[in-house]
Amino acid sequence: MNRILFQGIMPALVSPVNEDGSIREAVLRRLVLDLSATGITGFYLLGGTGEGVIMDPARRMELAEIAKDCAPQGMKLINHIAATDLSTVKKLARHARAIGLDAIASVPPFFYSYDEQGIIDYYRAMSDASDGLPLLIYASPLSGEPLPVSTVEKMLKIPGFIGMKYTNPNYFRMAQYKKLDNGNINILNGPDETCVLGLLMGADGAIGTTYNNMPRTFVQLYEAFKAGDIQRAAALQHRANELIELYLQYNVIAAAKAALELQGYDVGEPNAPLPRMSQAQKQAFWAALREKGFPEEY
Repeated sequence: MNRILFQGIMPALVSPVNEDGSIREAVLRRLVLDLSATGITGFYLLGGTGEGVIMDPARRMELAEIAKDCAPQGMKLINHIAATDLSTVKKLARHARAIGLDAIASVPPFFYSYDEQGIIDYYRAMSDASDGLPLLIYASPLSGEPLPVSTVEKMLKIPGFIGMKYTNPNYFRMAQYKKLDNGNINILNGPDETCVLGLLMGADGAIGTTYNNMPRTFVQLYEAFKAGDIQRAAALQHRANELIELYLQYNVIAAAKAALELQGYDVGEPNAPLPRMSQAQKQAFWAALREKGFPEEY
C-alpha cells in the first residue's frame, strides 16, 4: 500500500460563515475556485483554521459538500472530522465517504484522558465508519503532545491509515515518524512559518492557514525546494514570515479572515467564542500588510 497520497501546498481553508453560523456559499465557491488556480494541490477542510470543532455538524457537512461540488477536478480534499463524541465522528466519516472526499483526518480524542488503546480504537472506529477512506492524524498543539512514535507505528495496521498533518516545532519527532515503514507514511507539515524546515525533515507537502492569503508564495517555495534550490526556498520562507509575524499579533484565524477581506473575500468573522479583531485593529493590520506589499507581491 502506497501511503504517500498528498503532496504540495494545501490551504487549511477558512470557513466563510454568517453570524448565525450559516455558510456563505457564494464566497466559499469563489475562494475555492480562485485558490485552485494558484498551483495548490488541494484543501484541508474544517480543521483548526476551518473552525470545524465549534461548528454544528450539519454546517460542517454542508461546507464539505459545497467544497466538493466546486473544487476543480484533481483538487484533493481532506476533511477534519474530530468531535468530542464518537457518534458525530462516525457520522462525519460516513458522510465524507458518501460525497467522495479524498481523506479524513482528526486530532486524537480530546478533553478527557485516553490511553493508547483508546486512541487507537478511536481512529479504527472512524476507519470502519468510512469504509477505509484514507485517514490522517492531525497532530495539533490544540490536542496536546504528539503521539508516541510507537503508537503511530501500531496505527499503520488500521485500514486506510496513511499518516498525519504535523503541527509542532519538534522536527526531530517528525523525522522519527517519517522513518516508519521505510518512509511509506504521508507527513504534511503544519506550521506555516517553518514550511521549509518541514520539507527538509521529510514532509511530503504542507497544509497551512496563511496559504489562504499567499498561496503563490508557498507554491513557489515548494517548487524551489523540489528543484533543489534550497536558498530560494529559504528566502521565500523568510519573505512569508514577514507577514506571519503580523498575523501572530492577533488571533491567527481572525487575521487570515481579515487578510481575505482585504483581498476582496467577505468571509465573515470567526465563529464565537473565537476572538475577533476590532475595526481599528483591522485597519492597523491592513496598513501593515500593505507596507509589506500585500497582496500584490504575495
